[in-house]
Amino acid sequence: MYGTHINWNITEINHDITNNTGHSVSALIIDSPATLTVKASDSLNVSRYLKLNGALTLEEDSQLIQGVDSELDVTSSGILHKNQQGSADTFTYNYWSSPVGPQNTTSNNNSYTLPEIFDGVTFLTSGYNGTVSPLGISTAWIWKFNNRTLGNYAEWQHVGNTGSMLPGEGFSMKGPGSGVPSDLQNYLLKGKPNNGDINLPINSGNEYLVGNPYPSAIDAKAFILDNGTTIAGPGSTTGTLYFWEHWGGGNSHNLSSYQGGYASYSLSGGVPAAAKATSDPNVDQGGVSTKTPGRYIPVAQGFFVTAEATGTIKFNNSQRVFQTEDGTNSVFLKSTNSKNTNTSPNNHDDLREKLRIGFYSTNKIKRQLLTTVDPSASIGYDWGGYDGPNIDYQIDDMYWLIDHNTYVIQGINEITETTVLPLGIHLKNEGVNIISIDEIENEVTPYNIYLHDKELNLYHNLRESNYYVTLIAGKYLDRFEITFTNSSETLETKPLELINRPVLVSFSNDNESVVISNPNALYIKSTEIFNMLGQSVYNFNTQSNQTSIIQATENLSSGSYIIKLNTDNGIVTNKVLIE
Repeated sequence: MYGTHINWNITEINHDITNNTGHSVSALIIDSPATLTVKASDSLNVSRYLKLNGALTLEEDSQLIQGVDSELDVTSSGILHKNQQGSADTFTYNYWSSPVGPQNTTSNNNSYTLPEIFDGVTFLTSGYNGTVSPLGISTAWIWKFNNRTLGNYAEWQHVGNTGSMLPGEGFSMKGPGSGVPSDLQNYLLKGKPNNGDINLPINSGNEYLVGNPYPSAIDAKAFILDNGTTIAGPGSTTGTLYFWEHWGGGNSHNLSSYQGGYASYSLSGGVPAAAKATSDPNVDQGGVSTKTPGRYIPVAQGFFVTAEATGTIKFNNSQRVFQTEDGTNSVFLKSTNSKNTNTSPNNHDDLREKLRIGFYSTNKIKRQLLTTVDPSASIGYDWGGYDGPNIDYQIDDMYWLIDHNTYVIQGINEITETTVLPLGIHLKNEGVNIISIDEIENEVTPYNIYLHDKELNLYHNLRESNYYVTLIAGKYLDRFEITFTNSSETLETKPLELINRPVLVSFSNDNESVVISNPNALYIKSTEIFNMLGQSVYNFNTQSNQTSIIQATENLSSGSYIIKLNTDNGIVTNKVLIE
C-alpha cells in the first residue's frame, strides 16, 4: 500500500544512480549534484522525509509517492523532472496542471508561471499558432477558470506566460505544431515537487478548473470523498469531475469549429463526452468519443469541479497512488493514448453492476448514460457523488431525470422488476433517433431491459434490438423510461398486429402531427384519419418510403380517431387519442 510507513530504511544519495525497479524508503536525501533517475514505469515511495538538493528524474510513467505524514524539507534546493504528453496539434486543447513549483529554499507548494515549470519551451506572445522547432507554445490559448460562475464562458481568465497559477489549479493549453489531434508532444516539467495539503477556495454555484498537483497519480474516489457531500452536510463539490476531450475540428481556432466535450466521472464510474459523429479518420471508431475517465487521475491532468456549497477544494497525500496510464483506469484526456502498461497494486477492479444506455440522435449526436448498482446509492438523488449532473448539453441530448434534474450518471441500490429509470430527451430537429444498450458490465442476474414509450404504450426489449423512434423537435420529459419488466396489461391489450407490423403510426399531441416510424422503408401510398363515426377528416397523399414521416394536422377536436396507412404490403391501422 502506498503511503505506508517504512521505519527501517534511510537512504542518502551523493552520486548519480539509475533505479530500474520500484523502491520504498522511510527517508531519502539526494545531495547536490547527484541525480536519481527512476526508469520506465516504476515508483519511488518516500513515507516520512525527503530532502532534494540534487535532481530527481521520473522517466515515462514513473512517479514519486509521499505518504500522509511524509515531509518535503522546505530548504530543498534541488529539482524534479517529470515527463507528460499532450496533443501536438496546434489547434487542440488539453487541460493541464503542474506537479511542481519554482525552485526555492524557503517554502513549498508555491505559485508559478508557466515558463518556470516547462523546460525547453518558448512561449510565443504573438500569433495564434505554436512551433515545432524550436518548441513553441502560443500564449493566446493559456487560460484558467478559478472559482467562476457556472457555465459563464466570458469569465475565463487569460494566463499567458506571465499570469500566476496556484498549485492545484488547472489551465488550458494548445499544442505546438501541425498534424492531427492524435499526434503527441512530450513536455518536460521541472521544479520543486508539490507535497502535502493543497487547498483552493470555491463559492456556491461556481466552477473551478483544477488539476492533479502531485508528481504521482491521485485516486478520484478519494478526492471525491474528501470534497463531496456527506451525511453531516453539503461538501465543497457535487462529487462529479469533468474532463475535457478535444478530438477534432480541423485547422481552425474558431470555437464553433471545435469537436470536443466533457467526459464525466463520479463514484458510480465514468462516461465519455457526448460527441457528434464525423467522418474524420482521426476520430476514434467512426466519429464518437471513446475516452472514458477512470478512477485514477494522471500526473498534470486538469479537470472541472462544481461547487455544492461554499467551501474548500482539498488535495492531500492520502489521495496519491502509483497508477500508470493504461487507457482504462488512468487516462490523460488527450486525443490518443500510446501507453498500455499497468503495474500498480492499487488497480482495484470495479465489480459493480453497470448499465450503459446509448442515444444516437437525428443530428448524429452520440450520448452514453451510465447507471451503477451500489448499495450506498438510492433510486433518488444521492449525497456523496453517485449521481453525475449533465453540464455539457448538446443540440440533441438524452439524460436521466432525477427529481426533475438532468444527469449523465446515476447510482441506484438495486435492480428489480419494479425499477423505473426516467429519461429526458430534447431535439433541435425532427427525425429518427435510436436508443440502445451500449454495454452491460458485471451482470449479476440476467433481466430484460425495456425502453417504455409511454405515448405509444410500447415496451421495446433493448436486448433484442435497438429502439428507433421518430420525434419532432422539442422536449420529451415524460414519455420515455427504462424498465425491467413488460407490463402484463400492455401485453394483453396491445393488438398482435401492432407488435409485429413493420411500420408504426402514432399521433403527437404536442405537435398536432401524425408520426410514422418506417424502419424498413415500406412504401406508404396514403395516410387517412377517421373519427369514430367513420368519417374521413384528413387524407394525405403520402407517396413516400422514408424511414421517418411527419404529417401536420390542424384543429382536430379532442377524441379518439383511427389512422389508416395504405402501404404496398396492405393496410395498417391504429387507434389514437387526440387531446
